Amino acid sequence: MHLIVNRLKDNTMSQKRPLAAIMFTDIVGDTAQMGSNEAKAMELIRQCRSIQRDLVIEFDGNWLKEMAEGTMFTFRNPSDAVYCALEMQEHLREHDLLLRIGVHYGEILVENGDIYRDGINIVSRIQEIAEPGGIYLSESVQSAVCCHSDIKTIYLGELQLKDSAYSVKTYALRGKGLPSVINGAAKRFSGGIWAEVKHRYLHRAGLIY
Repeated sequence: MHLIVNRLKDNTMSQKRPLAAIMFTDIVGDTAQMGSNEAKAMELIRQCRSIQRDLVIEFDGNWLKEMAEGTMFTFRNPSDAVYCALEMQEHLREHDLLLRIGVHYGEILVENGDIYRDGINIVSRIQEIAEPGGIYLSESVQSAVCCHSDIKTIYLGELQLKDSAYSVKTYALRGKGLPSVINGAAKRFSGGIWAEVKHRYLHRAGLIY
């Protein structure tokens, strides 16, 4: 019994649950290009990764992983994540590249070099429904950056998380070069938006096939 208890204690101590700003990004449109010119598509992805890596270092972030066309990072505070996201979109627009970006702030579980908890689910869903070239934030990020006068957002509504019993209030960053959102009512996170997301990813899968 003591041995089992000690093992449980060791496992608990090996797990870290810090607060972090989590960013998910996804390249828009490169899958279609890959079908016609794979070499060009891969070069665009490498170019995007290089720009992202430099900016993540500049804003003291942590590069976690690459997932096909997507990337995941963490930052110590939400404002660094938001400013980094804005810089990413600006730099990549200059190279005719667009990202969908989602940012969430919350507790994460770090174990064996990977991260878990609901925060990963939240930020991935926010990123999925972002407009091409857009940056969407959870309410926890909005609350943390609302005191920054140079960060402008607009409330979109509540995002009902897929396979989850709760929803997340979601915001879009406003600014030069970012997609315009007329008002919060313009975006409804109902079954319709999930149908749109599903269609988007089924289309990608068909292109890859």
